[in-house]
Amino acid sequence: MAVEVSVLENFGAEAELRKKWMCMWEKLGKRILKMPKWMQEIVLEDINTAIKNRIAIMEMIQNAKRNR
Repeated sequence: MAVEVSVLENFGAEAELRKKWMCMWEKLGKRILKMPKWMQEIVLEDINTAIKNRIAIMEMIQNAKRNR
């Protein structure tokens, strides 16, 4: 029973995070789409680079904590 409750709690938390992500991307998307195409390309490339770098850093931190 405890395992089922834990799974459901995690599912709820994940669903809430997905909702936040979708809301954030919707707001950003509306602003980005108002820009000229060449600016959109630059912004999307910047976002992609920033997110990749942030994820890599967070993964390094996570792995360092596991290896202690």
